[in-house]
Amino acid sequence: MKIIINADDFGMSSTTDDAILQTFSIGALTSTTIVANGSTFEAACQRAHEERLQNQVGLHINLNDGLPLTEAIRKSPRFCDEHGFFRPRTRSLPRLFLPLSTDDKKALATEIRAQIHRCRQHGLPLSHADSHNHVHTEIIVGTLIMDVLKEESIRFLRLTRNIGSDMSTAKKVYKYLYNSLLSSKGLRGVNYFGEFEDMIAIYRNGGPKLGSVEIMCHPIDTKNGQINDLCGASITQQFQELAALIPEMELTTYDQTKLAG
Repeated sequence: MKIIINADDFGMSSTTDDAILQTFSIGALTSTTIVANGSTFEAACQRAHEERLQNQVGLHINLNDGLPLTEAIRKSPRFCDEHGFFRPRTRSLPRLFLPLSTDDKKALATEIRAQIHRCRQHGLPLSHADSHNHVHTEIIVGTLIMDVLKEESIRFLRLTRNIGSDMSTAKKVYKYLYNSLLSSKGLRGVNYFGEFEDMIAIYRNGGPKLGSVEIMCHPIDTKNGQINDLCGASITQQFQELAALIPEMELTTYDQTKLAG
């Protein structure tokens, strides 16, 4: 089984960056995704090069935190407040399905390209992408993101989570349709996506062996020899448990991946 383990939020803060690099150092990460408008973006780029990780860094598209890189989207009430800062993500049906205006489409595409180009200007090729708070899984915004990534030759975009037992029928249908769209666009790099706890639960219960999987984590700090996740779990312990449950586990990266699904 091939597994990608990705840490989100690289470039958001020095504490997070430290935790991510520490997770790489113990072999519990294969990639990370960087925030182009993050407060420690430039330092994170430098550290990625110093650690020779530049080919393992993707883009963490940010459309709901901080100041955008481009001017037009700052004037869009759909994405930004009256001060030009991104609005926090809200989970609502209008947000999911309300079409974008022509101006919003242009502004959104320009912002995404600016985030891509800033990374590449700092020597990051970008083999894959995901997004802050999973905004790319909103079908209207996500479809535009897919098109921009194709134009910019970014090969893979993260699935919406499709393993775990806590999903309603409606969510399962939505996720199936979204992931099918991702496949049709040629941007699907793995068969499944979830978190450490999802994978551990499957294998503790003798569940089916999966094909290729991306596991998401959010290292935020290191204490008492443990690397802690945003949700409070120990990534160190979770990785060790997963390795014991799946001795045939083969860690890989999106840079080494072919299309799936």
